[in-house]
Order: sequence, then C-alpha cells, then structure tokens
Amino acid sequence: MRSVLMAPLLSLLLLAGCVGSAARHPGRAASRSLAYPVAATPRELRPIMERELRGCFKFFWNEVVTDPALPTYGLADGDYVGLLKGIPISIEGQGFYLAAIVIGVERGWIPLDEGRERAVTVLKSIEGLKHFHGFHYHFIDPKTGLRGWNDSKNVEVTNMGSATMIAGALAAGEYFGGEVKALAEELYARMDWPWFLDPERKHFYLACYPEDAPQGKQVDEKGFLPFHWAAYSEHILMYILAAGAPNPKFATGAEPYYKMRTNKGKYKGEEFIYCTTGSAFTYQWTHCFVDFRHIVDRQGRNWFENSRHAAIAARQFAIDMADRVKGLGPNSWGMTASMSPTTVYSGRYGSLPAGSGNDTSRLLMDGTVAPYGSTGFIVFTPKESIEALEHMYTIPGLVGKYGLYDAYSFHTKAKDDRPWVASTYLGIDKGIVALMLENYSTQLIWTLFHGNRHVQAGLKALGFTRIE
Repeated sequence: MRSVLMAPLLSLLLLAGCVGSAARHPGRAASRSLAYPVAATPRELRPIMERELRGCFKFFWNEVVTDPALPTYGLADGDYVGLLKGIPISIEGQGFYLAAIVIGVERGWIPLDEGRERAVTVLKSIEGLKHFHGFHYHFIDPKTGLRGWNDSKNVEVTNMGSATMIAGALAAGEYFGGEVKALAEELYARMDWPWFLDPERKHFYLACYPEDAPQGKQVDEKGFLPFHWAAYSEHILMYILAAGAPNPKFATGAEPYYKMRTNKGKYKGEEFIYCTTGSAFTYQWTHCFVDFRHIVDRQGRNWFENSRHAAIAARQFAIDMADRVKGLGPNSWGMTASMSPTTVYSGRYGSLPAGSGNDTSRLLMDGTVAPYGSTGFIVFTPKESIEALEHMYTIPGLVGKYGLYDAYSFHTKAKDDRPWVASTYLGIDKGIVALMLENYSTQLIWTLFHGNRHVQAGLKALGFTRIE
C-alpha cells in the first residue's frame, strides 16, 4: 500500500499466503478468524462496470461542502445534482460516501492520505452536528448544520439514516484505522438504540420530532410518530447495529429483530419474504454492508437467497409488463424509488408482490426505471444485472459525467426514441451501485464491515449461524 499505516495489514496477508489480488484488501486475512467471515469470490469488472463504479466514486468525491468555515465541511451534498438548488444534505448519504472513499483509495483513484484525511473531516463534521441520543436529523442544511429547508419542523430524526451513516463509518474505520476508526466508534457508542424502541411493541419507531411537532402530525410526549419499522424492509441493518451496540446499556438484543413481520408472497413461482412497497432498494440496502450468503438466523432465513428471489421476480414482472408499459423488459427492470416524470420523486415504483400481494394498484406504473434498481441486484443476479447495465449505457441521454442518471421512462414524457431522463444524481442511489459493484468484484465493503467486532457481536446476538 502507499503508507506505513498499512504495513501490519500487509504482513498479515503475507503470512496468510494471500499476496497478489488479495493484498489490495487489508481486511480479508483477518476475517478468517471471525465467526462470520466473508468468503473471497473475486471477479474482474468489465470496462463498463468499472466506468459506472468510477462515476459513482467521482460523484461522492466531487459533490461536497468545500468551505472549511461551515459546520458541514467535507460532507457529501450531491443529492439532486442538476435539478434543484438548496437541497439539504442527507445523513444516510454520508455512510455510502465514506464507503466510496475506501473504494477510491483501494482502486488507486485517490491517494491513501487524501482518502483518510477526507474521512476524518467527514466524521468530525458529523460529530459536531446536533443529535438526539446519538441519532441525527435526516436532512441537514449545508450552511447552518441545522435541519434542512431552513430548519423545517418537518424534518425528522432518523434511526435508519443514522444507522447507514454509522455502517459506512465503521467500514472506513476498519480500513483506515487510527483516527478514522476512533471517530467512527465514538459516533456508534453514543447511539442509544432503546430510546428509539417502542417498549411495548418492541418495534423501532419510524421517526422522531424531538424539538417541534410538525403541524398535523400526532406525536407522543417524546416526539415519536405512532408508526414503526414493523414489517420486513431495508432496515435489517439497524437490528444488527442495535444488537451489537458498543455500550451494553444501549444494546437491544434479538427481540426486536424477531418481532419483525415477515409476510411471504410470490410472483411466477418465486416465493420470498417481501416488502409491501415492492421497491428494489429494500432488498439491497442492508446487503451493501452485510454478506448474508453463508449465514442464516434462528428461523433458518437466508436473506441473500431471499433477495435473489426478489430480483428474479422483479425482472420477470418487467418482462410481463412490457406489452402494457413501454420500455420495460428483460434489460429494463428493477423498479424502485427514484426521480419521477409524474411526481418529481416517488417511492411507489416497484414490482410484485407489493401491498397485500399481487395487486399493482400499490405501484406507480408510468414506465419509470431507475438504473440502480437492476444494478443493485448484481450480487444476486450477475448475468441479468450486467446485461441490463450494458443496455442502459446505450439509452440516449442516460449517461452523464457521473455515469448513469437517476431514472428514465419510455412511457411518460418520452419523445420518439428518446426517453424522459431525470438528468440528476441521488447519493443513496449512486451509493447502492458503488457498494454492490465493489462487493460483487472484491467483497471489500462486506469484508471491512464484518471485520468490526461490534458487527460480529450483533450478528451473534441475533442468533445467526454459518452454513456451507
């Protein structure tokens, strides 16, 4: 590597006989002694895949707060680039950003020292932001560090957004060590997970408004909405982090995880536990950090296989809808929350099963496809996801300076053979693509995240066991 800091890690790799391609992945040798290691399955990226990955990295690296005098200095502020001005910073975007910095260093796109320095800057800025029991506001004003949209009462404190930030911080901490690891661990240690837990239902509350109650929203005396993370969705990551909390007083144990509702549905023979939104990202988010390929929980559930079935079903749904909705098909699939030609942004894009089952009324069917949907499934359906990625790079107007734009539609607002294109980028969408492409190729982010002792403790507390 390019620093004395990495010498001990390289020594471990030399002793383990892993010199060569594995020498670029400092966390891998150490993972062999873990209860939940990550199996090495290296794959070369095709040129177009590396092009998209590098575009994602450049997006995070370039679109940041550059004024050292601001409380948000160094944070990624790239959401909605090219569309609107004054869009606030998202806290979950920082988790993907920190992981992207690691990818940039590991692939030689930036020097190690620059990556480490940027990670320290990001974490110090986050440390100085207002928080409640360790949890941050979902959206943050870049200039003031307060809630987004001029300190709006409608901005909630988010547990899932904060969890994603911490996940990226922990991966970066395992990679860089030193001050980065110390800052990441400090941020994690102050998160009081039971504070965000409904003591009676044992579900995490969906959001909190601890300072002001938004007009028209009913909250309790602490500011919690009467809604919960009750059913399966993208938030399994939160259960792992909560169960493995560094401060034992802040750990939740396994009960909230096993209280989660897990409704099964099927589409064309693919049966799996589904999210009622039907949105592709819900089957991808936690997998950006956690390698579920070889572990099952106490009920025998393998979340990797679950998402693989969801990916197959999502592709088949797009094929079946091709006659009804222009632009959908075998290489244009994986509908998911994204920018929209109908409503600017929508979380109603998805595939069946959704809602209560096989009812498309829950879904917005205006032909909008987000490229990150199929690409984010690449670890589950590599052949089909790569074919879709290659196809999308041929779509007129869909590629910009940071790779594929956020969404397109041949069905709504299209002109002749040119689709409507949301010529903008969203951090969480580019983040899913970046982490999934890297995990498909080198398993780097999986390996680093699993290398954290608290993550290992969280998986153990939830009762996960290894399978061959």
